[in-house]
Amino acid sequence: MRELPLAGKKFLVTRSQNQAAALVALLAEQGGEAICVPTIDIVAPESWRPLDLEIRNLEDVDILILTSANAVNAFFERFLENEQYFGLLKAVTVVAVGPKTAQAMAPYALSADIVPQDHSAEGIVAELLALGVAGKKILYPRAELARPYLVDHLRAAGADVSAPIAYRTVAPRENTEKIRRLLKNQELDAICFSSSSTFDNLLAMLGDELKLLLGKTELFSIGPQTSRTIREHGFEVDLEPPAWTLDALVAAMVEHYRN
Repeated sequence: MRELPLAGKKFLVTRSQNQAAALVALLAEQGGEAICVPTIDIVAPESWRPLDLEIRNLEDVDILILTSANAVNAFFERFLENEQYFGLLKAVTVVAVGPKTAQAMAPYALSADIVPQDHSAEGIVAELLALGVAGKKILYPRAELARPYLVDHLRAAGADVSAPIAYRTVAPRENTEKIRRLLKNQELDAICFSSSSTFDNLLAMLGDELKLLLGKTELFSIGPQTSRTIREHGFEVDLEPPAWTLDALVAAMVEHYRN
């Protein structure tokens, strides 16, 4: 029997086992071992009031933008808490940043009207500008540290954009020692980053130690924004897939080790 391409390789996945289940399964199919030690925890905003207010006035919204599964879950948590009427969503154009976010809507019987080929804020803006957003009311429940690109460009095009914080990401400091030990013992072939926050928080957890501890451990990024964040801190990105999906990431990893 031919050996699987990622056999014997160990990868640090910087999300929880629950959130990273799809990536863990894809790596296992190729023989790789995923070690899930999250560098981010998802927590509620300091106040739900801004998001709750927008949900209560959903009849005024033309376009709903959701840029992560976390945004989907937070939006619907408050949607149900406010006992809002699901029928209102039929009149709203729903935009998902990518297929994973679109899939996260399935439990709520909601499907995305727009999923840009470019799974990024830039891709969303390009799609919406092509449709025309002047005078449109846009609701964008966002992460606390989300880039201003989407809001700035849609407002510049004449849209009325509301961007309440739906969730925050914080570094789980209790995981610092476990990651330090994995790196110090050179147990990892690579670290997989699925967002800028996963890298930023790892750097916050380990500080200047990170460069010293990495050794031959490589850094794999899900896409250009995450890669940009990594490079801005003076680190090299060893792999970035041509498409910004988990399937593309694992396919790129297979090619990386074959070569």
